[in-house]
Amino acid sequence: MSGLDSDHKQAVNEQAVRISTFHLMRDNGLDIDNPHDTTNRLCLINPPNVTKALEDITFLLDDVLPKQRIRIGTRQETSCGHIVRRHNRNSRVIEACTQISESQFDGYRIDPDVRAVLDVNSETGVRHFVDIPLNFIVDGKTVHEHYRTYLDRLKAKLRTPAMKQWKRNKMVAEQRRFESILKAFDAATQLPRRYCLIRVDGSYKQSYRTQASPSVIANDLDRLIGNMRHNKSQFSALILAIFKIEYGASKGYHWHGFFIYDGSMTSKDVLRGKYLLDYWCNVITHGNGSGYNVNGTAAKRQLAKHLNVSIDHLALGQLNQDSLEQRANILAVCMYLAKLRQPIRISESPKIKQLRIIHGPRFSKFRIEATISNKNHI
Repeated sequence: MSGLDSDHKQAVNEQAVRISTFHLMRDNGLDIDNPHDTTNRLCLINPPNVTKALEDITFLLDDVLPKQRIRIGTRQETSCGHIVRRHNRNSRVIEACTQISESQFDGYRIDPDVRAVLDVNSETGVRHFVDIPLNFIVDGKTVHEHYRTYLDRLKAKLRTPAMKQWKRNKMVAEQRRFESILKAFDAATQLPRRYCLIRVDGSYKQSYRTQASPSVIANDLDRLIGNMRHNKSQFSALILAIFKIEYGASKGYHWHGFFIYDGSMTSKDVLRGKYLLDYWCNVITHGNGSGYNVNGTAAKRQLAKHLNVSIDHLALGQLNQDSLEQRANILAVCMYLAKLRQPIRISESPKIKQLRIIHGPRFSKFRIEATISNKNHI
């Protein structure tokens, strides 16, 4: 029996990993930093072409360097019987990162790990190897070997005590955010009641994205939150809402929303998700909004198929508090909302709050019921 329990837990963990990875890769969102965390953190106002460079650096730091064995290119045999190396994704990302220079970040403040990449780029000449075959010999070494040396120097810079301390501080910040999100979720779902989980992403139409800025999306989100608190005819069943603002190269400024409703008042999660999306697109942004209803029937079916999990395990719609799969996937979503990605910031920018945890009109009633329930059990 214990063997079956162990297999079940392993399957649950595998599902959670797939969902967590999917959310992190889905839109390549880049965090907009919250200056309220420290006085030195500033926001991105007008995103330049550097966002693509930042995504390449993020992939290099998060996906390439941590591997024990990094494959730079693939070995192939030619028609003449010679073995040559062909470019693969890793080598192309390395190639792209070597082209990034200090001038691309003029006026911007960047994190120390990105600074390490820029420093290695200025210290080496690998930027001149663009589109050169990996087995081509330059100064007595192949281009492949030059890229190996480049990665070794970058790893050495990332192992300094100051860099390790910065990474520890970043992990502590992520853990605190995760704990605050999970604490709010558990407080909102502590009673043995029916709950409805809804997820909606909000962004802007392509024609309006050039006008969107951190202040624009922050003001629009503040208006949405204000309406949720006071428009009880439409949001009376809302218990909790969690928002995270990001910037993505394809979507521009956007937010991810995780909503908990009283399931006794709202049972049709598909329609409720559609209403939230329409409310953002047509009321809050006056027709300039866009987005995605994750609770849509086709969206849930496609997501479950892509992740190879049951729709009931996606933590969308009705919450099953006894389901290990749902709990694991809720933790994965909370971890995604807490994740800090590679940020870029400028000195002149309005202060915005990236992560927002909002209590809806229904939360106060649930809190009173929870207090009474706890007293009765004493």
